[in-house]
Amino acid sequence: MFEKLEREVKNGRGAALVTVVRSSGSTPAEVGKLMVVYDNGSIDGTIGGGNLEKTTINNAIEMIRKGISDIISYDLTKDLSMNCGGQVEVFVRVIKPDYRLVIVGGGHIAYHLNKLAKIIHFRTIVFDSRAEILTQERYENADELILGDVIENLSKFNFTENDFIVVVTHGHKHDEDALFEIIDKNVKYIGAIGSRRKVAIMLDNLKNRGISQVSLDKIYAPIGLTLGGNSPEEIALSILSEIQFVKSGRQLAHSRDI
Repeated sequence: MFEKLEREVKNGRGAALVTVVRSSGSTPAEVGKLMVVYDNGSIDGTIGGGNLEKTTINNAIEMIRKGISDIISYDLTKDLSMNCGGQVEVFVRVIKPDYRLVIVGGGHIAYHLNKLAKIIHFRTIVFDSRAEILTQERYENADELILGDVIENLSKFNFTENDFIVVVTHGHKHDEDALFEIIDKNVKYIGAIGSRRKVAIMLDNLKNRGISQVSLDKIYAPIGLTLGGNSPEEIALSILSEIQFVKSGRQLAHSRDI
């Protein structure tokens, strides 16, 4: 159970560890019983079943969404309409998921983007088809390097709603094909590099390939904030700055003006 919990959190899934910390009277819940609740409602373990467990699962999902941990107390008769007559307390410990930066393309911008993302504790996954580019020496602190046919590998990758995807391949046709593959994935962010003219052509091509305008409007392209500078390092900084705004749900503003 705990190995799966660790794996799921590393892969971007929110979870809560529910522990029965007090139990008195007639109740199906024994002190020390454990249950893991995932953000999609699936569970491992049990705290006794019935309405107690069902209500706790719903409460845990809401706490995962809000990012809060707390103790919940139940009077089984008054609160849950159970005939047991006992009292139960459970501690719901929310475990926040790792945010992942999925970088499609392993060139100069990707190299600096990976380095900057690790500083602010993103897990990073880099896709590329070029063995000479995607090396452990070059990406020594990346969490995962996925070498081979990029589109095929993207089609098999398990994306989550805590993923941020940056498309920076070595050609706009490759960018277009990558976007076509990932456009309808349930992720927090999809961004693609390019000038306004090249982005407009790419988006028009995607529309002609059957992608809806609603889906196209989700793409951040041209990618990044207009911080100034054209070096790979500066472009990477502008991309990660935009991602941070999307991640935090904040509006762009100077601190002195708030």
